[in-house]
Amino acid sequence: MKKILSMIAILLAVAGFLYSAVHIFGTGIKYFEYSGLKSNVKKLTEEKTKKTTELAALTKKNADVKAEYEKLRAEKKIKTVYLTFDDGPSEHTDQILEILKKNNIKATFFVIGIGKNYKDYKKIIDHGHVLGLHTYSHEYKEVYANEASFFKDLYKIRDAVKSTTGLDVKITRFPGGSSNAKASKALKTAIINRMTKEGYVYFDWNCDSTDASGNNVPVAKLVKYGICTTHPDINVLMHDTNAKKTTVQALQQIIDGYRKAGYTFETLDVNSPRIQHVKQPEM
Repeated sequence: MKKILSMIAILLAVAGFLYSAVHIFGTGIKYFEYSGLKSNVKKLTEEKTKKTTELAALTKKNADVKAEYEKLRAEKKIKTVYLTFDDGPSEHTDQILEILKKNNIKATFFVIGIGKNYKDYKKIIDHGHVLGLHTYSHEYKEVYANEASFFKDLYKIRDAVKSTTGLDVKITRFPGGSSNAKASKALKTAIINRMTKEGYVYFDWNCDSTDASGNNVPVAKLVKYGICTTHPDINVLMHDTNAKKTTVQALQQIIDGYRKAGYTFETLDVNSPRIQHVKQPEM
């Protein structure tokens, strides 16, 4: 009986020892895990602080550069040209994109919707260019029938662009420009006021390449009229349609002309200089 009790006592002692050992071992592991986690948290915190400091410095540098750029622009020491293409996409869009890529410059495409392959909107964006809303149908009688008709068409091209690019585009160009004779002054005033309330900004041009005057306009004429150097901010009107093949042929010479004259190339946005035939009220 004594032997049995002794054996039980020994087993209990061993079990207690093993339990203590496991408990101590587990506690040790948790300690090391905690220490490691604490070390990682400290490291990540230090890295975050470093990145935050670097980001703040870059943000300030960017703001300083932008401020200096805007100052130079205000002093007319920087000349800017905006290459714009209406009525696309077309069978010539790829050629235009290739020329722009070769020259490492970006442009603005005021697109339409009727008969177009919407995937080309995204192609233009993927090349780093900007889309503007021109019209969906480009049918003057339909677009300028009345205010409701104009906005129905505008929203249709807006939705077509948004469905394929995800972008809610706010820059527009009137078919025929804001000074067109197709719409009455009263109608244009109503349209402009509503566009302004809805956050849209429209752009006309102060340099007409004359490619809208007909098809197969001679390249020499397009170059002559497509290079305007009388203003520090130039908005060039060109077209991206199947019938405007000479526009594509003239594009490189137009680019070269502006570079020779010291212009930089930019894309339009709602904050760009408002080159407008009929001035838009302040938003």
